[in-house]
Amino acid sequence: MSLEIKEHRGIFEILGRVTTQHLGALNSYFSHIMEQHDNIVVSLEKVTELDSASAHFFEKLYQKSARQNKVVSLIGRQNTCVTDILNATKTNYILSPDRI
Repeated sequence: MSLEIKEHRGIFEILGRVTTQHLGALNSYFSHIMEQHDNIVVSLEKVTELDSASAHFFEKLYQKSARQNKVVSLIGRQNTCVTDILNATKTNYILSPDRI
């Protein structure tokens, strides 16, 4: 399954594989979303693959939002595909502690 992003009730849900080849599109997409919203929720619960470059992309998105006084909540702690790579890259702190 390729990458797909769906917005449902204010939650931006990412479905499929998130790899290095998707980072340009993700950056453009979320830069545009952050211009429009001060608080966004990104669900990683249906991600089937996440590579280390993508983990660092989400870390940078998280840090960028804080610098801009915005909030990006990343959910998906139940998804082992996501938590395994976030733990390995030491970026797991970006995941929200609870499901929203």
